[in-house]
Amino acid sequence: MNYRVLIAATLVAAVARASEVDPKLPQPWFKNGQPPAAEQCEAGVDAQLEARGTRNITLKCEAEHEGFVGAMQYFAAEKYRGQRIRFSALIKADGIEGWGGIWMRVDDVDKPSSAFDNMQNRPVKGTADWTPYAIVLDVSNNAAGIYFGTLSSGKGQLWITDLRFETVGTDVPVTSPRMSDSPGNLTLTR
Repeated sequence: MNYRVLIAATLVAAVARASEVDPKLPQPWFKNGQPPAAEQCEAGVDAQLEARGTRNITLKCEAEHEGFVGAMQYFAAEKYRGQRIRFSALIKADGIEGWGGIWMRVDDVDKPSSAFDNMQNRPVKGTADWTPYAIVLDVSNNAAGIYFGTLSSGKGQLWITDLRFETVGTDVPVTSPRMSDSPGNLTLTR
């Protein structure tokens, strides 16, 4: 028996297992998304990257699917009412054919999505090394819950690490598009 071939095959199998996505997300994170991508794509931890010391969440789609896959969590907003908050992370991408990023939403008691940003206006696409991104939103005095996470649409793999959640001053601009307080350009002037 050729032991070199057997040892090589064992090492290849071990590396292949280590690079797979471990579907067990760290608590209180959970998988979410929109079908069929939510069912067909993976959300978990890149075990190989974690073994090298980088805690992470990864989203991976082997093929193009409608919808998106994500990982998220949520908590009560009471502690942050009346403040500006920032959710930030380092993001790495490999072959993202659709788009991806991080997102955050604040729901008021009587108004879901009173503040929201999912980076759709500044998406992560293609292949990129670790890059810092942030979402900054205002939490109203009537806020009930804060939801945040990561999402990916289309084929490819996205990783997030070095996650931070903090209050910031009003000198830090919000990242969500501001809603106008009146209609504009009703005469359709160019």
